[in-house]
Amino acid sequence: MLINKLFKRVEALGLNLEGKTVLTEAASGAYVVTPVLAALAGAKVYAFTRTTRYGTVEEIFANTKKLVSDCTSRKLDITLIDQLTPEIIAQADIITNSGHLRPLNEEKLRYAKDSVVIPLMYEAWEWRDADMDINYIRKRGFKIGATNERHPEVDVFNYLGDMAVKQIFDAGICPYKNKFILLCNNDFGPYIAKVVAKVCDGLAVIDKNENKGMYNFDNVEWIGNFPEVKIPAKYKDAEAVIFTAYPFDQDWIGENTPLSIKQIKAELDDPFILRYAGDVDPRTLDMEGVRYFPAHVHSGHMGVLPSAIGYDPIIRLQAGGLKAGEALMTGNYKHNNIPVMELV
Repeated sequence: MLINKLFKRVEALGLNLEGKTVLTEAASGAYVVTPVLAALAGAKVYAFTRTTRYGTVEEIFANTKKLVSDCTSRKLDITLIDQLTPEIIAQADIITNSGHLRPLNEEKLRYAKDSVVIPLMYEAWEWRDADMDINYIRKRGFKIGATNERHPEVDVFNYLGDMAVKQIFDAGICPYKNKFILLCNNDFGPYIAKVVAKVCDGLAVIDKNENKGMYNFDNVEWIGNFPEVKIPAKYKDAEAVIFTAYPFDQDWIGENTPLSIKQIKAELDDPFILRYAGDVDPRTLDMEGVRYFPAHVHSGHMGVLPSAIGYDPIIRLQAGGLKAGEALMTGNYKHNNIPVMELV
């Protein structure tokens, strides 16, 4: 049962929010777990939502209430809201940097108490300026912390390879007996490579030279330094290019971009770009007749989400983010002697 997984993750992280008030989101799909995790850890929770393409307010409220009802061993203090009032914001000890609450700007945070803490709910290097008004946050002196997604009791990064395989299938292709190219400049690369290489006919990697030693996996071949694209003959017919580059909100593949689409076309027989993470210029790709998937990705966001492969990575990610919030309040930044967060 899902509720049991939530209990186990709270226990594994020693997540303790007793006596604290958490303002977070109520969300659709696997993200339904966020307010319930906080409440299981003892917090009084306000969970804000709004209608989006992922679901209506009514649907999200109903799904959250259903999950809450599955917890029969204790009463959870969760208030579902579709309006953010100054009174609610002022109560919060933790305000999570979650989708429905973004952007965390002066308009919202001016009502927050000086001691409020803000967990990013992702790693520090994945920072997006659009998420929050950092100048106002610094001015007010709010503490911000990023989640260590690689902590053993969070361990979200080891789902990145499964997500890449899911995206391959969603794109209408398969890994078996096909070769792939991983075009990468960030920490996702080795986690993707070690899984994809096991199920395909060969994976060629272009990443920053400093990361070369992280790709010591069978069936993986290092072919160059990012962003230079030179493809050996054996990979020119690669089924697809798995593309991930940071900053995620920068255009990387297009005309006047670090990765020239004309160069990629010249190096591959029929390039197909899998948009794992990092912006591309779809208009230029369309003009050049280059295939890509998915067709639409919001700027700065991933083309495949952890929720695409189920609840498990989201439970770990959100629990880790809440643990970062706890750490910001207590000043204890470690769990089992390993950092759970990084100050931002």
